[in-house]
Amino acid sequence: MSRIVSAVLLAACMTSSAAFAQQLVAADGYRTCPADQTRKGVTVVETTCGTVDRPRFGASFSTLSELEAALSQRDAFADRVTEYGACVTRFINSYRRPGADANSTAPDEAACAHSWAEDQITQTVMDYGRACIDFSNRSMVDANIKPWSGSCYPSAPSENG
Repeated sequence: MSRIVSAVLLAACMTSSAAFAQQLVAADGYRTCPADQTRKGVTVVETTCGTVDRPRFGASFSTLSELEAALSQRDAFADRVTEYGACVTRFINSYRRPGADANSTAPDEAACAHSWAEDQITQTVMDYGRACIDFSNRSMVDANIKPWSGSCYPSAPSENG
């Protein structure tokens, strides 16, 4: 009898720990697509849409000209992600035509590549914004640094047009 109870308890613990592990993975961070499917998607659309290489900004800028150059890089990258997204949409739509392989996973993988590119621009905006705010703060206390009078984050489009 005790073996049966032990087996039932062991099975219950294994089941609950498996469910708990899944919850931890899900709570670990929001991710639209699994990493392997995202990598496949980036590879699938690479021939058609090219690549997206995110600019890397340091933790801080030393001069106003560095800050302004990084701002140009950030904006150019945002434009590149917009172009990439339009290309990926065309790629996905190419599978929505008569004669296209209905069993292909390429459209789903491509959607993951687009989601990944959007994540890259989000990270770029955040990295630039943090470094810009750091520069702005330092320029207020260091007379040797020309102050930044611009915005560290892009303006969100207004709902009123």
